[in-house]
Amino acid sequence: MSPNELTKEEKKDSIIYGVIVGLLTIAFSVFSIFYTKSAASYSSLFVVSTIIKIIGAIIVPVGFVYLLKVRNGDVWIFSRALKSIYILLAASIIVSSLGITLCQKVIIPKDVVEAGYQNLMNLKIEDMEAKGATDEEIDQQLVVIEQDRDFAFSGITFQNVIPPMFISLLLNFIFALVLAFLFRSHVHKKS
Repeated sequence: MSPNELTKEEKKDSIIYGVIVGLLTIAFSVFSIFYTKSAASYSSLFVVSTIIKIIGAIIVPVGFVYLLKVRNGDVWIFSRALKSIYILLAASIIVSSLGITLCQKVIIPKDVVEAGYQNLMNLKIEDMEAKGATDEEIDQQLVVIEQDRDFAFSGITFQNVIPPMFISLLLNFIFALVLAFLFRSHVHKKS
């Protein structure tokens, strides 16, 4: 077997860790939906959603990449690291994309999602008015939120699920490259 090839065990570990990351991402998203419904100010909503995004999109995947490296041993050269990490990220994207879509469109009651978007709009209006924004600027922001809401209430279709998933897969390949570079084992060549 080539030193660049992953073993079945390494592939299995990457998939399992990816599924766990995907499930955690779903949990963070569901929490975010319920928090948006009850947030008292736009600034607190912004801070909480930013923290959730950083934890869900960066800290959790990096933590599981570290666990994957520890589990895979000392010789984790760049190509093996890249393959393992990308399998982990791809599995997490597939699980989280499908799970979040199902949660938002089927499992979570529509009135909760609607209340979240309504509260978001109200908080955004209050925040922008306090900052002296014009009616036109406020309307532009509300249009963006309404488009997001329309997407949340649209049906589950190929167009709503697959293209965003593929975009995430492409972007996460770049993330996998960076992580593979950072987490690879340094191999010392013999003179």
